[in-house]
Amino acid sequence: MPILSATEIKSHRVDFVIIGGGTAGLALAARLTEDPSVTVLVIEAGTYHGSEPIIDIPGYIGRGIINPKFDWQFQSVPQKHAGNNVVFQPRGKGLGGSSHANFLGMFRPSKAELDALEALGNKGWNWDSLLQYMKKSEAFIPVPISEENAHLFAINPDLSLHGTEGPIKKSYPKEWSRLHENLFKSVEDLGILKATETAGGRNIGAMSALMSVDPVTAKRSYATSGYLEPNLNRKNLLALIDAQVTKVIFEEQAGLQRAVGVEFVKDGSLDSIMGIEKDCIVAAGSFQTPQILELSGIGRQDVLNKFGIETIINLPGVGENLQDHVGIFTIAEVDTPDTTFNDLLDPTLAKEHEELYREKKAGMLAQIPSSAYIFLSAHNLGSDEDVLSWEKQMHVQCTESLARADPSLRSGLEKQYAVQRDLFSDKEQVQAEIINLVGHMMLPYAQPVPGKKYSSFFCAVMHPLSRGSVHITTSDPLAPPAIDPNYFANEADLDIVVNSIELALKINATPPLSTQVIRIHSPSKDVLEKGKEGLREYVRAGCWPVYHPVGTASMLPKEDGGVVDSSLKVYGTSNLRVVDLSILPMEVSGHTQALAYAIGEKAADILKGQS
Repeated sequence: MPILSATEIKSHRVDFVIIGGGTAGLALAARLTEDPSVTVLVIEAGTYHGSEPIIDIPGYIGRGIINPKFDWQFQSVPQKHAGNNVVFQPRGKGLGGSSHANFLGMFRPSKAELDALEALGNKGWNWDSLLQYMKKSEAFIPVPISEENAHLFAINPDLSLHGTEGPIKKSYPKEWSRLHENLFKSVEDLGILKATETAGGRNIGAMSALMSVDPVTAKRSYATSGYLEPNLNRKNLLALIDAQVTKVIFEEQAGLQRAVGVEFVKDGSLDSIMGIEKDCIVAAGSFQTPQILELSGIGRQDVLNKFGIETIINLPGVGENLQDHVGIFTIAEVDTPDTTFNDLLDPTLAKEHEELYREKKAGMLAQIPSSAYIFLSAHNLGSDEDVLSWEKQMHVQCTESLARADPSLRSGLEKQYAVQRDLFSDKEQVQAEIINLVGHMMLPYAQPVPGKKYSSFFCAVMHPLSRGSVHITTSDPLAPPAIDPNYFANEADLDIVVNSIELALKINATPPLSTQVIRIHSPSKDVLEKGKEGLREYVRAGCWPVYHPVGTASMLPKEDGGVVDSSLKVYGTSNLRVVDLSILPMEVSGHTQALAYAIGEKAADILKGQS
């Protein structure tokens, strides 16, 4: 893969330009260039990181966040319904995008969630279609595990559901702690079933994490290592790095806008490449894809007028419909003989595990701190009467949200809410997630005590009813967009998180896990004494996203606020497409990495005329 200068790029004939060399973008580029007659140019604002311990070592997850070399360092606007707080919104920067910065979970949504994509007006986007692309993107590598541990930790994969020859390696952890063992037993005693196989469209229950980790090398497997580096010898796969796209250049042809070029900034200078022969693809993610569209004159006319940008296509859905998983940590001080991740703050112990990783590909650094997950239905969080009460509350709040919604987006939102209400009523559909982390998350409101050991639960809502937005705030293309997730604008989201916290506390109080719990470190005793209202305040004051933003270039009918059609083409254009998670009109349960790869894979077949 030649990495070229801006001058060198101009001498090449280019069929496809991909703006953003991230998770879906690199998958798309690799598949398109399987045809040696097709030339693809990937333009990436970040750099090529190559071999980087912060990226490669699983136990170092999170260390690239807030580092400008690896992270865009975005922040939200003050959150009106979450203590007016500014909430950090990390996004991976550089080739690989957020696949080099995520927390490595390889989860699939439920069948009902993906079938809902088609029900919303997207023919060919359903479970059966996307399953083949999720499998195509991956290579499941089993790790040795005893029959006893396989039963205990809910590991019994159906190999027919997993890919075996794809670029992204995935595996289960090699090692487990006593905390995980007791967690699974306590959860089962509370009536929450273990999920031994979640790849077949049913993703509810307590499970062990499938990770995008190659168990042979004990390294992160991501878009760069899987899709890009094996194809570096392809002369038809070109890259322009450290170049930030500022706009797409159009010409009107036969009543449609045709993308003919791209403008970008590299080394402080404005430049452009013209002569796109086939398609221009925006794959910049849920925050920067709508930003690029707006800077190019595609979006809400009132937003564009405000900053003196000529409206080429008035498309009100651009930047709207933002959703993300959001939640908060609960932390317990525990008694365990096992090493926890905050123990690695001890320089001596950290050095021991660095040597263990280097010499044996084992130890704490060879795995992730979050190896156990619990995906919960509404019925796991309350009684049948509670669920009926919550459904009535949802109906009222959704009606109020629809009344406030922009008329151009209302019909699409109404259809989404109808799907979400059906999912909420279904005992098989996930509404909340509890992630167990063996260690203490370094939080501003709860610091660890040196020498103590901790176990953390992160409790989050999976199908938020709240809708936010991402829009430009200036015509300056290098300025960050205004990111407003609008957390808890619909209070039903807050109630899901609060009920999840209460369940997490109950899990900590249930034997045998309770025998290891010394005390609850966070929320504080004062918060807990206030009951639900105290927990509501706790969540509003300290909520975190799970970094799975979707929806800002929704794949919906145009009349429903859609930005792209089912071929991923932007309405009003002949050859501009969006290929990233921003196309999802609704958030899915689980984590979004596997689906991002599937979107890139399916997009490649669409462009090849095979889907």
